[in-house]
Amino acid sequence: MSQNHSSATAIGAAVLAFLCGMRYLSEAGTFVMQLVVMEPAPRYFAGAAWNGLLAVTLFVGGVLLLLRRTLGRTLVVIGAVLALLATLLANGEVRAYFFAEVDGQPLVTSEFAAFLLFAMAVVAVVLSVIRPTSDWLEGKRRDDEEPRKQDRLPGW
Repeated sequence: MSQNHSSATAIGAAVLAFLCGMRYLSEAGTFVMQLVVMEPAPRYFAGAAWNGLLAVTLFVGGVLLLLRRTLGRTLVVIGAVLALLATLLANGEVRAYFFAEVDGQPLVTSEFAAFLLFAMAVVAVVLSVIRPTSDWLEGKRRDDEEPRKQDRLPGW
């Protein structure tokens, strides 16, 4: 075999990190627009900062993961876990500090879409921490797999 199949888990985790990062980027953008259009309120500043931090963490983590950096995996896990914690724990009045609302309605109104976003974050964490992703980051190959032609040592 000439290709390391374990890279699929790392690539999947990075793609899911990008998708989750897009969601939090849109939340941050909504908070920034509310700051510009409406009166400056602490919840808009907090929401823009929180969601901006999550978006940057997930985007940078995804890029570094694709570049085979262990820090990328760490950032993806941290970003996704923080997003999951905010989703699970932000209720009542506190929710407005984490998730943008337009006319009293959250940006994601469908229960199916909310579940899908939650599931993407869970799967991103799982794909980031499993063994094939570790092996790919460390450059390990399976026992039955031969290295690519350009990776072979002299005398192989």
